[in-house]
Amino acid sequence: MMMMSLCVQCVLDLVVAGFSLMVGLGIFAFIASVLCSAAFFLNAKEVF
Repeated sequence: MMMMSLCVQCVLDLVVAGFSLMVGLGIFAFIASVLCSAAFFLNAKEVF
């Protein structure tokens, strides 16, 4: 019984870690895409 609860805890920790990693990378990707689009629009305005 003790090993079963330990495995469940390990799986839960992995799920939480993966979820937080996805959230962190999602926020990073959103900020990076906003910065890239802003730089692209600034460069496009200078060209035309």
